[in-house]
Amino acid sequence: MGALDPPALDLVVLGAGIIGLCAAEAALRARPGLRLALVDPRPPGHDQGASHGSERIIRATYADPALVADTLRCRAEHWPALEALLGQPLITPGPAVFWGPEDGPLPAYAAAVAAAGAPIEALSAAEARRRCPSMTFAGAERVLWDHAAGVIHADLVLAGLAARVERLGGQRVQAAALGLAPDPVGLRVDTSAGPLRAAAGLLCLGGWLGGLRPASAPVAVPVRQHVGFWPMDVAPGRSPAWVHLGRDALHYGLPARGGGLMKAALHATGAGRPPDDPDAPIRPDPVALAAVEEQLRAWFQPGPGPLRRAEVCLYANAPGDAFFIEPLPELPSALQVAACSGHAFKLAPLVGARAAEWALARV
Repeated sequence: MGALDPPALDLVVLGAGIIGLCAAEAALRARPGLRLALVDPRPPGHDQGASHGSERIIRATYADPALVADTLRCRAEHWPALEALLGQPLITPGPAVFWGPEDGPLPAYAAAVAAAGAPIEALSAAEARRRCPSMTFAGAERVLWDHAAGVIHADLVLAGLAARVERLGGQRVQAAALGLAPDPVGLRVDTSAGPLRAAAGLLCLGGWLGGLRPASAPVAVPVRQHVGFWPMDVAPGRSPAWVHLGRDALHYGLPARGGGLMKAALHATGAGRPPDDPDAPIRPDPVALAAVEEQLRAWFQPGPGPLRRAEVCLYANAPGDAFFIEPLPELPSALQVAACSGHAFKLAPLVGARAAEWALARV
């Protein structure tokens, strides 16, 4: 595709992952006739970033009461509204369970959900095993049972949002963003398809944010996440999603859409290692996947069958897994949105709405 004509836009959104799509849809819905371009160098449905795949966990159990409150609000308001807009269910409700040693993060999670009034039960390990007889809850003194959890139908969300953005008049430009500069109308984005000018811009680039703006590299650290799918007797709505809160590591898993497979991974923070190259060839790491499989055999009886398939997700980790939503100091008409890939999908409708509100105030 070429550069837009006319060249002056109201809003340019860089990055067509889940955050960029939610922000673009929210802006177009709130302001009919908005001149908006959604810019991404890759075609819809690509598997190079953090938004691909069929399923994601939604859950309200976190160590930060503010994050718990945001998730509960998104679960109660934003996701139902998006389901109504797209005309289909987007979440299969089902519990999630959290456990780990008492000298790890678990007490902070328990305190945060209690402070936020979240619908979380604290169970004994024996009661948790009674409810989930296939899980051992090895080493647990208590288990947090999250009633606000479920499995998001991620692929349906992405496809529905992309189609809706197009119906609302947004134009998708398949091009790479090469640079940013001030402009009399707000900002100029230099792309591989030519320059774009807009009153406001949203930078929703995930692990590519630091490549466009090096000053943002420390708050959008690209980290490869190696995710496996193992045969197990599980299904969304019947089998819980789960998070093991270890002293130094967080493992998570959820039943894959369609059932029969457990999706699981080690949450990759990138601490103590150099950032991954977001443009490097994608290859699942068999050593990392074997380590996850070993944990599955300790936590589930019977254990998993042989690894069925694997995929790679490009995290964009901020320090402490925090959200980073701030205007650029040198370009105040542009907002950078680094939502931390570990939380981004479940909170995307809320984060996108906030980013759109910021942008529309400047258009």
